[in-house]
Amino acid sequence: MPTHSLHLARDVVQVCGTNDPFIVADYLGIEVWYENLPPHIGGFFTRIFDSAYIVINSEKPWPWQRAIAAHELGHALLHNDSHTFLATSNFVTYSKIEREANQFAAALLIGDEALTEGESIYEFAQRMSVPVEFVQSLHEDFFLGGRLT
Repeated sequence: MPTHSLHLARDVVQVCGTNDPFIVADYLGIEVWYENLPPHIGGFFTRIFDSAYIVINSEKPWPWQRAIAAHELGHALLHNDSHTFLATSNFVTYSKIEREANQFAAALLIGDEALTEGESIYEFAQRMSVPVEFVQSLHEDFFLGGRLT
């Protein structure tokens, strides 16, 4: 059953005309900064007064930066309050709000794409320009029959 996170991601793509998290952030007035963060921190979202920021670990490779930006956008849109949210380096989490941000990020970046016949999860991740760990971390019922539902 599609969740609020999935519907929201689809709405964002429709409104913004793209699934690129950096363009979406710009459209929403969220500044994206790159900083050299500790290796276990992928990035974070924070709001300071009326300004919103996504800070991404500049040492992460491009697919990770893209996934982190999408994940933090999920926090910005789903958990829009004054808290700061940190993304760890592997997207494994047991927190409801972290799972929601992961679901949003997956729906934004992967959308309705499906594994092609004979395609491995590694090839799929490469085709989607996301880290394989990101795809692997998704809850097992998030991919049904190789398709994001």
